[in-house]
Amino acid sequence: MADLRASPALVTLRRRVRTHRRPLAAVCAAASVLVAIQAARPDPGPTTPVLVTATALTSGARVGTDDVEVVAMPDSLAPAGALRTHEDTRGRVVAAPVPEGAVLTELSLVGPGLLEGFGRGTALVSLRVADAATVDPVRVGDTVDVVGTDPRGAAPPRVLARRARVAALPGDEGDDRAVLVLAVDSDVARTLSGAGVAWHLAVTVVL
Repeated sequence: MADLRASPALVTLRRRVRTHRRPLAAVCAAASVLVAIQAARPDPGPTTPVLVTATALTSGARVGTDDVEVVAMPDSLAPAGALRTHEDTRGRVVAAPVPEGAVLTELSLVGPGLLEGFGRGTALVSLRVADAATVDPVRVGDTVDVVGTDPRGAAPPRVLARRARVAALPGDEGDDRAVLVLAVDSDVARTLSGAGVAWHLAVTVVL
């Protein structure tokens, strides 16, 4: 007759199972709860690809491949005019500062086509004025002078750019209304690119 005695290894295994019976039961119960929660979780519904900034973008910066990434977003949360692919940013520049993790829309960028019809050496510069209400009468194609006012009152107002052409008005609401994109020569573009740090900026429409 075969020896029916259990091997030492089997005896040890049985002893360990008896010793850890309660912890094992708890683990199994927890796993069951997680499975039930996963099964009960509502379907997020259809999604759509959108472009999200991988880093903060500054006004006037040209968008590179590494600056954005494509993520899937529920259709109900995707903003109107959201950009979908990297091709949507090719050759385009940032119209106003965009924080990291923001969805890019058509209003976030301006394209190289805005320079069509301007002479060689013309540059696009994004400008934020101090008072958004002063932009209300401005329209694309208008000619404006850019005036800087010293916020400390230590210097008189200064005309920073004369007869700059308005190439785009990216924003419609809130602070974005205060942003203009101007077509100017490269020297004026360098002056205006850092002007907002030292001056409160305003524009006046001229003929």
